[in-house]
Amino acid sequence: MTVETIKAGQWLFNAGCVAEYCIYKLITGKVSIYKSGKKIREVEMKEGMKPIILGITAVLRDDLTHQASVKTETDVQVKRIYVDQIKGILANEIPDSLKKYIETLTESIVMGNEILCMIYKFSETPRINLKIPSDAGSETQEILSELKRLYDLITTDVDAIIKEKV
Repeated sequence: MTVETIKAGQWLFNAGCVAEYCIYKLITGKVSIYKSGKKIREVEMKEGMKPIILGITAVLRDDLTHQASVKTETDVQVKRIYVDQIKGILANEIPDSLKKYIETLTESIVMGNEILCMIYKFSETPRINLKIPSDAGSETQEILSELKRLYDLITTDVDAIIKEKV
């Protein structure tokens, strides 16, 4: 694998696209990760840091789709890693005794990414302060009160998760 430089402002891959060819090992530089058009994270690798692999979760998914988009913020140095290489290693070089663990790790990573995406999506929805009409019937008030209670519980939990992350 040779190191290549990709200029700032380039999209390495996009959410919803299939990782058919390659993914990237980020050696140096800064990238931003986007979900639904919103920047959710920046990753910066400096000289001497252990490189990270961008897009590996797409290779682990059954449908091979990227769940986020990645754009270079600075010129970056990367090595291309071919999807077939990763799949070959996972299929042929991992001892059978570890394959079940790798499968569980993979499922957990994919589910975790999906949970985080839903939390971000939920956090972007407008908050509602439902005013229950006093002239509504008692059954209507009871139903609306329960919906408001459940909504308040969920929004409180999501807000706490987001605050804890920051």
